[in-house]
Amino acid sequence: MKNTMAKRAMKNMVLSAIVLIPLQINTGILPEGNIGFTSENNTKTLAMEEVPPSASPRVVLLDLEGKYYSVESFLEEKRDTIEFMSKTFGIDSKYIFEDLVKINDKYIYEKTNIGKLVDKNGRSKSFKTFEEGLIEYLYDFASKNSKLVSNKIVPYTGSADYIEDLIKYFTDIYDNVDYLTAVSIGAAESGYYKVKYMLNVNNVYGGMSKNGLIKHKNIEYGVLSYIRLLSKNYYGKGLTTLESIGRIYCPIFNASGQKVARPHWINLVNAAKAKYKDSYEVITVANLIDD
Repeated sequence: MKNTMAKRAMKNMVLSAIVLIPLQINTGILPEGNIGFTSENNTKTLAMEEVPPSASPRVVLLDLEGKYYSVESFLEEKRDTIEFMSKTFGIDSKYIFEDLVKINDKYIYEKTNIGKLVDKNGRSKSFKTFEEGLIEYLYDFASKNSKLVSNKIVPYTGSADYIEDLIKYFTDIYDNVDYLTAVSIGAAESGYYKVKYMLNVNNVYGGMSKNGLIKHKNIEYGVLSYIRLLSKNYYGKGLTTLESIGRIYCPIFNASGQKVARPHWINLVNAAKAKYKDSYEVITVANLIDD
């Protein structure tokens, strides 16, 4: 009889635990003192650090403040950035919100890889910030959903200040790029962001194709393309000085037959550097929306 009662008591304890844990997962409320265990080195570890994939109604992530966030809540928190970036790519943001919710619906989302991008070996890609991960996801989305992307070219007619702010913003995201060098190269190429025929195609950096100046759909996309190009093809390959950048960006062969940066181009960029020397400030999406 005692053995039977003991077995029933144990069964009831197990059932109680099974009922209690999903309740805690769904409500985000832990009992006083939390659930934990003590390891061999006597350090207490929370048993609820991450919600398991079986959680219902949806897997969520425990943030640093101890709150549970659904992916919808996280995306809403980032709404201004997502809408700004979607507009930059010529995509209606509603498609982006829908796709990101679908992608992350059954998984714990990654704040810096919200699109769950993987490399050619199937490994999750790593990004420094939410913004960088979002941009790379949008490039991927655009390539797979071309019918949802507008490529209509809208000539830029605004001020040089806004372009300079865009360069500040994007060099903060691609932070291996030196802002002063980037803004000065752009100024040297585009007459301090005032040459009309370049602004008509949203190209401030002088990028060329076989058909002439590369055309970009809007100024935001044009500046993003420029900074991303510097990040991946110049700074990302160890070309970090003006001379090494210029050797590829604006080359000439000297008297000895060596390819070097064109001296006149170097002088133009250095003159721009003197102007922009103390111009850096942190620019947020809110600042860009207000401009």
